[in-house]
Amino acid sequence: MVNKKNKQYFEKSQLEKRTLEELLVDLRKEKNWSHFNVIQELTKSGVLIDEKILKKWEVGLEYPDNDVLYKFSELYYFPVENFFMAKNNSYAEGMNSIHKTFIKWFCYFTGLSFKICYAAFFVILYGALIIAFLFFVGNCNNFLESRR
Repeated sequence: MVNKKNKQYFEKSQLEKRTLEELLVDLRKEKNWSHFNVIQELTKSGVLIDEKILKKWEVGLEYPDNDVLYKFSELYYFPVENFFMAKNNSYAEGMNSIHKTFIKWFCYFTGLSFKICYAAFFVILYGALIIAFLFFVGNCNNFLESRR
């Protein structure tokens, strides 16, 4: 059974790019469920997890095994093939960029969304580069003055 909101996930171009963490967050939010609600529903179906594990799955620090993906499929009335495709997309994306792992850990500890953490990462990175450059220029001037 597929509701109208889930229809957007079945468009091939959208689904091929989707990662598992995005899919889990979007499906949970579509049902207006909290992490606690998801944990309750998974517990009813025999999957015992805590909130930490669920959050790690939604951030992409860890991935559920195949049995849990089947339970998510039943829980959200969403085809299990799409969960497997999204999991493969997550693995491929993770292999292509190691810096995203650091951003995901930052998201996990701060509770912020990935987009905000991604932007903050680059602001901090470029800010650090500017400060390092200014420090280098300042020390070069001091060095040159002491050599005169």
